[in-house]
Amino acid sequence: MPSFFKDRKPKKKSSQDDENQTTDQPIEQIQVSLSGNLNMIKRKTGNSSDVVIREIKMGGASDVKTAIVYIEGIVDNQSIQEYLLQSMMKDDHKEEINQHNAIDLLSKDIMTIGNISSVTNLDDLFASLMAGDTLILLEGVDRALSASTKGGEKRSIAESTTQMVVRGPKGAFTESLGINTAMVRRIIKTPDLWMESLKVGRVTKTDVTFMYIHGIANDKVVKEIRQRLKRIDIDSILESGYIEQLIEDQTFTPFPTMYNTERPDVVAGNLLEGRIAIFVDGTPFVLIAPALFMQFFQSAEDYYARFD
Repeated sequence: MPSFFKDRKPKKKSSQDDENQTTDQPIEQIQVSLSGNLNMIKRKTGNSSDVVIREIKMGGASDVKTAIVYIEGIVDNQSIQEYLLQSMMKDDHKEEINQHNAIDLLSKDIMTIGNISSVTNLDDLFASLMAGDTLILLEGVDRALSASTKGGEKRSIAESTTQMVVRGPKGAFTESLGINTAMVRRIIKTPDLWMESLKVGRVTKTDVTFMYIHGIANDKVVKEIRQRLKRIDIDSILESGYIEQLIEDQTFTPFPTMYNTERPDVVAGNLLEGRIAIFVDGTPFVLIAPALFMQFFQSAEDYYARFD
């Protein structure tokens, strides 16, 4: 059976030159003009109807023009209303705000939402916007604030339909990456359960996370998976099957080198055996690597039943 971790051929020189050219291109920065930034966002998004722009005024004389930008449907509207709008429009520091201290006051004293980060270039700005964050832009300031307001409709946790068991946990993964990793965290309660995340796909920018237990998983295997994921160069990742086909060694073989499951307990069992789990946002199927031949004859109930 071919090795999952055999050496790959080096990349062609032309592709390396292309990568160097893309990294040498200057990154466009956020403008000082609020209207210029808003027009740029509208132009870049094609003036899409689901891009919501709410302009408000702050400061004692209402001289600090501010805009809140988010995409409807992928944000938590209640968080925006309670932790952003109400905090910004009814705060005691409103008289003290000016263009020089607005960013610091907003991030440290006014906004009560949990995760806030500063954004200085357009690439990070649009990445945050498309991920479900809310942007706060101000007139006369060449940077923006990104508040974590991810939300929207999500499928609730249900019973597995592909790996049903009589005995054992019934919950299965969903299409939400955060929920899936949290389900494994609830089973393996150790700080040695490490995760690394990256975005794959030039257009879709799909969130991909691989998980392993430090001290149990082989460091060489972890390094190999990290390199293969970073090596992927493709426009879109729609499902974990894309990742499986792009990082496996052999395609014309009846013996898969990766295993997939939608059960958190199966992922936890394989992590405790030293394997690595790969989560892809938007799919309930998690990849496990490397796969052994005997895994495909194993049932999820084998973890809870006597060996005989």
